[in-house]
Amino acid sequence: MKKNFVSILITNFNKSKYLQNTINSCLIQDFKDKEVLVFDDCSTDNSLKILQKFKNITVVKNRTKKFKSAPLNQIYGLCQLFKISKGNIIFLL
Repeated sequence: MKKNFVSILITNFNKSKYLQNTINSCLIQDFKDKEVLVFDDCSTDNSLKILQKFKNITVVKNRTKKFKSAPLNQIYGLCQLFKISKGNIIFLL
C-alpha cells in the first residue's frame, strides 16, 4: 500500500441535490492516490442515478434500513465503508 493513500467516505440518504458537487469536489483534490466510497442508505430520490454517472468511485447500496434512527444508520454506513477502505488516511463526509 502506498504511504499516503487516502479514503474519502461518504454516507448518503436522499441528498441528490448535493451529491454530484460533493463527489466532484472529492475527485479534484490534490491527493493523487485516493479512493471515494459512497454508502447509499436506501435513497428514494435520484441519488443512485447520479452515483452511476461516476465510474471512478465505489458505491455500496444498502437495500434495507438497519435502524429506525438516522444517526445509527449513518454510523452503520460508515462502518461498512471502513471495512472496504484501503486508505491509511480516512476522511469522512
